[in-house]
Amino acid sequence: MAIEVYKKTKYSIQLPTKKHGAAIHALVGKSPPLDLNSTYHYLLQSHYFAKTSAVAFYEKELVAFISGFISPLDKKNLFIWQVAIAEQYRGQGLGGRMVDFILANNRQVEFLETTVTRENTSSRRMFEKISHQLEANLTEKILFESESDFLNQHDSEYLIRIGPINHKGYT
Repeated sequence: MAIEVYKKTKYSIQLPTKKHGAAIHALVGKSPPLDLNSTYHYLLQSHYFAKTSAVAFYEKELVAFISGFISPLDKKNLFIWQVAIAEQYRGQGLGGRMVDFILANNRQVEFLETTVTRENTSSRRMFEKISHQLEANLTEKILFESESDFLNQHDSEYLIRIGPINHKGYT
């Protein structure tokens, strides 16, 4: 059975719904260097990819969003696309708790993947902590190169892969 709301801390974590789309768009817009997509995009993610995503609230304010999807190339891989946490709520382990929430709803997942730039130290630290907490290996390789894939318009993106994941800690 899917977990719908997680309230073990001062935060409430839940599956996103389309009613969160505009607030997610606003949050990502205030979270550089994330690429801002259209509100429509976040509505689609909150509707079609809700089970592999999460929103977090502090009181009634949406303060964090993680989007993810099951890879069409391998159904055992969960790809985390965007992690947006309002600036004043960063550094408190919220991102890791949200990933735990997503994994608890997706027990078939054996590997967690994401892409990050070299300079994105906060995301790198978060995924290193997640790897440590899951007692899972972390590997990294370049996936999209700045010069050949982005025509020097974006920094290179490195694929971080964590796994295999042991779900024994999820009830």
